[in-house]
Amino acid sequence: MTYTVDRRIAELLCSRICHELVAGVAAINNGVELISEIDSSMLDETMALIGTSARQASVRVQYYRMAYGFAGHDALSGMPDVMNLIKGLLESESRFTLKMPDNSPRLEAGWGKLLLNMFVLGMDCLPRGGAVAPAVTTEGGGVLIEVAGRGGEARLSDRCRDVLTRQVRSDEVSALNVHAYYTSALAAEVGGGLEIDIGDGAFSLRVRA
Repeated sequence: MTYTVDRRIAELLCSRICHELVAGVAAINNGVELISEIDSSMLDETMALIGTSARQASVRVQYYRMAYGFAGHDALSGMPDVMNLIKGLLESESRFTLKMPDNSPRLEAGWGKLLLNMFVLGMDCLPRGGAVAPAVTTEGGGVLIEVAGRGGEARLSDRCRDVLTRQVRSDEVSALNVHAYYTSALAAEVGGGLEIDIGDGAFSLRVRA
């Protein structure tokens, strides 16, 4: 069975994007409403809150535009492009630390988009946070696209494991595991399945292209 992105999957991905944005947009709205109710001594603090929330929402829009959208397939030609998006995403995620890759290879079409989605899946593997390291390296004449990490209680939810380790129909996918489904579909497009290794407080997600 080949994982395909049909209308239902597209709708679930849209739901995930909205979920990622709703907190930041709500904070902006709350800040605007507060302006008319507070005294001048609180104005600077409120404007700072609005500014921070707006930046975080903008960063997430840019990230998911590349991770889910058409632009991400060809626009991410190098690791610096990918890492800038990841660093932006982590600005509001204090639970995570980022290990920068040792090299900066040129990325073929689709690799950067896959890596962005693998990184989000890696964050999901660390519910208590931890260190995450994305990388693209040569291996035995091929290429290894990898996101590895370490942190307390590293695990993969059963609903995502089912998607990643066995074939499921698109009508079995929910908003809770659609990201895993979509990442698997992207992995298949670049020529390999998504390999998973989780245990002893660490995880590794790998695709061989």
